[in-house]
Amino acid sequence: MVLEGGIRLLSKPLKRKEPITPTILKNVIAKFDKNDNLPGLRICAMMLIGFSGFLRYDELAHIRSSDLTFNDSHLQLNIQKSKTDRYRQGNTILISRTGTDLCPVSMLQKYFRVASLPVGSDEYIFLALSYFKSIDKHKLACKNRPLSYTRTREIILNALSEIGLNSSLFGLHSLRSGGATAAASNSVPDRLLNAHGRWKTDKAKDGYITENLENRLKISQNLGL
Repeated sequence: MVLEGGIRLLSKPLKRKEPITPTILKNVIAKFDKNDNLPGLRICAMMLIGFSGFLRYDELAHIRSSDLTFNDSHLQLNIQKSKTDRYRQGNTILISRTGTDLCPVSMLQKYFRVASLPVGSDEYIFLALSYFKSIDKHKLACKNRPLSYTRTREIILNALSEIGLNSSLFGLHSLRSGGATAAASNSVPDRLLNAHGRWKTDKAKDGYITENLENRLKISQNLGL
């Protein structure tokens, strides 16, 4: 009892990062989806795929071209290894084409085209960039090495700062929690949420979801008062 009391007295409340919202993504796309600007397209593709696939950093950074299959209606993403995949059996995520400016599949294909990424190769798709002054263009670095956690976080937080947000409120998990929150707000069944997000339990999933004001008010609105 003394130990538990000490833990309660000394512990600090867990402060979770804010989730990325579709509105934020819309502002990011408006800012960075400019012609054939490779750095901007890399930001857009990373954020849309991370959001729509509920991806952790390790899953996002280690996507290889060979892990992707583009179909007319959707993208199939094979996750070779995941935090909750103890036996390395892999997971398959399906991401739909939406036909809008925020379509993650179309944005990823645009990024592939501008980056000259070969489809089906063993290359990581999100690499460091090199700037060539003679042609005033960025190209993917020659080394086939995924972006570090620090660099990936820096790229995304800088993008959020450039659209006027306080980047300290967000982190890489904001993409995963944002996608889960948006899906839950639109009444996607828990079974599908767990499968898409690769959560083992509802408790783990619920930690990522932030209920919006409208849903929270539904409780007292349905009390018969």
